[in-house]
Amino acid sequence: MWWRSQLAVVLCYCCRGVASLLEPIPTATPLTNMADIVGVVLHTHYRTPFATTLVTTRSATRNGQWLQQDLVERLLVRHGNGQLLVQLEGIPTPALLVNRYQRPWSRTLLLAESYDSLRTFFSQLTLTRFDFTGRFLIVLSEAPATLATVDRIFHALWVRQIVNVDVALRPVNDPSGNPVQLWTYFPFSPGLCRIPKPYLLFTWPNDTLLYGVDFYPRKGDQFHGCPLRVGSFETRPFTMLASGAGTGAGPILGGFEGDLLHTISARLNFREDVRVPPRAQQWGEAAFENSTGMMRMLYTEEVDFGISCLGASYERSAMLKAGKVHFTTDLVVVVPSGAPYTAFEKLFQPFQPTLWLAWGCCTGVGLAVIVTLHLLPAETRSRTCLSRYIAGSERLQAPALNLIRIMLASPLPSTPTGTFPRTLLAQWMLLTILLNLMYQGSLFQYLQRATTHPPMRTLAEIDRAGARYHIASSARRFFLHSPERLARLRYFPNVADSIGARLRWMGSHPDDPDVAMCTRDHVAYHNARYGRENGRLLIIARETMALYATTILYPKRSMLTVSFDEHIERIDSSGLLKYWSARYGDYHFFGSRQSEPARAAAGPRPVSVEQLAGALQLLTVMHLAAILLFFAELGWARHTGRGGH
Repeated sequence: MWWRSQLAVVLCYCCRGVASLLEPIPTATPLTNMADIVGVVLHTHYRTPFATTLVTTRSATRNGQWLQQDLVERLLVRHGNGQLLVQLEGIPTPALLVNRYQRPWSRTLLLAESYDSLRTFFSQLTLTRFDFTGRFLIVLSEAPATLATVDRIFHALWVRQIVNVDVALRPVNDPSGNPVQLWTYFPFSPGLCRIPKPYLLFTWPNDTLLYGVDFYPRKGDQFHGCPLRVGSFETRPFTMLASGAGTGAGPILGGFEGDLLHTISARLNFREDVRVPPRAQQWGEAAFENSTGMMRMLYTEEVDFGISCLGASYERSAMLKAGKVHFTTDLVVVVPSGAPYTAFEKLFQPFQPTLWLAWGCCTGVGLAVIVTLHLLPAETRSRTCLSRYIAGSERLQAPALNLIRIMLASPLPSTPTGTFPRTLLAQWMLLTILLNLMYQGSLFQYLQRATTHPPMRTLAEIDRAGARYHIASSARRFFLHSPERLARLRYFPNVADSIGARLRWMGSHPDDPDVAMCTRDHVAYHNARYGRENGRLLIIARETMALYATTILYPKRSMLTVSFDEHIERIDSSGLLKYWSARYGDYHFFGSRQSEPARAAAGPRPVSVEQLAGALQLLTVMHLAAILLFFAELGWARHTGRGGH
């Protein structure tokens, strides 16, 4: 009987032990409440087929691990219903196994036992693993938390500019019975700029309007008048800097990108704190360790964003974040307008070189025939007959001079006789009508036009001329595909509005053989502002270097991109950027307006002495040649003793 009593005692203890294992965890009620509120957030904001949610856990005790495993099971089975695409931390994805690369996580669910366990996760918040503009959901599953704990969490997140975050926790000593609170924060609020202000979104199950809560309110739609640091410099017409003297503020931004910034600031309610790169470095070089200018200010987060004709590139995208493209233009090459024709060169403009070559050949053939006749023996009768047949009467003693008279459309000194009129008729028809009338008619038009040599219109012509390219240092990337041009690159000096300074130099020095590369809008602004004053419009080559898209650049972990891009997209779709840019430049400088002065000058008007300068120069040269020939004849006659004759 004794062993039976002992066996009964042992069975009772075993049953009691098994019963204790099957008993629910004492924290089942708060765990259920936590699963309910977190499940609602996952159901409304994380259920999407285009993004996977990373689920990670942090705990310091075995009991905390069990609680988190139970919570994950409740969330995936009861609330997920197979519609939530998740990835458990520690299990490699197929993309990581194949490519060793995975896109940063845009949705993250973090289950932590306490704040101390959560802090171990902050060191792993890197841009290579997480998209800081994505959504984060932090759950403190075990230890109750105070408002000071919430404040420390949000300060740690704001340092990394992670603002789309919710924190679910159990408050300390709440008399209502194990509720669950859901918190978020606002980095900009009335009277608090860049200071996280916790905001209680919901308390479950005390609050009943569950689905009317915005669990991820927009944090970048209202800045409550707080200043945002804007990196900019002057490059007209994109941005223009004006002094803010008298207002107590820094530089004031103008230009059509300045108009864009003013519209965004008015919509989002922030003040513009414009900061200029030191030593007029402007764009600067994009490098992780040796950045300069605007790139350094953005990389070190000295400014919140940069705007000033900024384009995206591989180097910039590696270290910065580019916003939506708001303006697209062309990179053009500004070429010299061409040296003006001299007065003597205008005499040859009416005919092309081919026609002048034919004219020279005809003259050469005539002179060759005359010389041949002159070299024949004087006693040969054939010379006399041939000379009379070609040159006319023997009284015409100077056939070469007669040929020159015909070429210059001068009247003959005597009437030709014999068979010579037939030759004269052919020469008269060919030279007097075809050559002289057409030449004189065209020459009258060309003399009244201030024509220049044709400018370089293609990149091949620029290369043949060996012209040097003046560019911004950051634009060197556009020449890497043509190494033969790298040796001819010259960089703009570090001065304010360096591109505008170079264009003004080219406008005042039209004989400068070098070219410059800039956007089409820089040239349009120069022609509208300075070209109309001195009558010198800058000319661009027909071929463009590249298509240039301008954007706003941000630090890599900036929170501003979402709200800025949405507003920029509205402005872009409305056509305001094109309207603003058209107010600052003359975009018809390569079209019909450029030819209007030429058409106006082509009308008939009195011929001036300046227009006849070439003809007068030629006449002077011929008179000097005649005088020298006359003195040569006198000397020759005196030397041969024929002075008396």
